[in-house]
Amino acid sequence: MKQTRNVAIKRAEPENLEAMLRLYKEAARWIYETKGLRQWSEDSFTMEYLEKFIREKEVFVAYLQGGLAGCFSVEWDDEPIWGAQFHTDAGYVHRLAVSRSFKGQGIGGQVLAWSEAYIRERGKTWMRLDCMAENPSLNAFYVSQGLSLCGRYDAEGWSAHLYEKKL
Repeated sequence: MKQTRNVAIKRAEPENLEAMLRLYKEAARWIYETKGLRQWSEDSFTMEYLEKFIREKEVFVAYLQGGLAGCFSVEWDDEPIWGAQFHTDAGYVHRLAVSRSFKGQGIGGQVLAWSEAYIRERGKTWMRLDCMAENPSLNAFYVSQGLSLCGRYDAEGWSAHLYEKKL
């Protein structure tokens, strides 16, 4: 288990699934109730989805004081979203969620710092992610963490801003 300040980050395992399910459902509900955004659907997070997620992707859990504080994945391909800007010299952070019970403790920043190091250790020179274009506070957070807006992806019913950071 790697330590980043107070947060312990490790690869997600089957024993983390129930806590991950609660965290993602909580995040989806909170985003909708406080921001009015359907960034994620609560119903899309099922045990089956999460089992497949940890089996097929590099998914990580962040623990603080014995509780699940966050969850995310680092992926090496995101061509459908990035289109012509896609390249293989990047790690793509996805599904980053922080538990509301750990709000204000810097978990998101610590997860991003850990992700940068993880991506760099694998010989990549860019960290990339996308987030809902209609979520100004989340966009501002990513900018505050040193990521630069470099594009936009528009789909039916939603749009994402594309962010990257040279490592």
